[in-house]
Amino acid sequence: MKKVIFSMMAVVIMAFTFVSCGNSGDNGNNGGNKEQGIVGSWYYSDNTFYTFNADGTGSNTAFGTLVGNFTYKEGDGKLTLNYEGFTDPTVFNYKIEGNTLTILSGEGNLGGDTEYKRK
Repeated sequence: MKKVIFSMMAVVIMAFTFVSCGNSGDNGNNGGNKEQGIVGSWYYSDNTFYTFNADGTGSNTAFGTLVGNFTYKEGDGKLTLNYEGFTDPTVFNYKIEGNTLTILSGEGNLGGDTEYKRK
């Protein structure tokens, strides 16, 4: 029962995380910039962020609470996150421009484009 409740809470928190008022103005699908890469911490706010480690693992914190740990892979402009305890992956279209990671609206993102800044 605890696992079901945690799973439902994680999905709700992730949905709120990806709703954004901002729009990058570019809905292209150019994938990740390999020069900068996705490794590092990307912040939506001081207490909502993703951390991507070089070994293909990461974590998501929303509203100061750990949403979950995951493994990830990149390819063809898509970012695939496999959260611990979930069988279905979360897939996002994304792009990186400088110090901005944009999760593009569409598959995996319930709101508009969402920008995260590298710190």
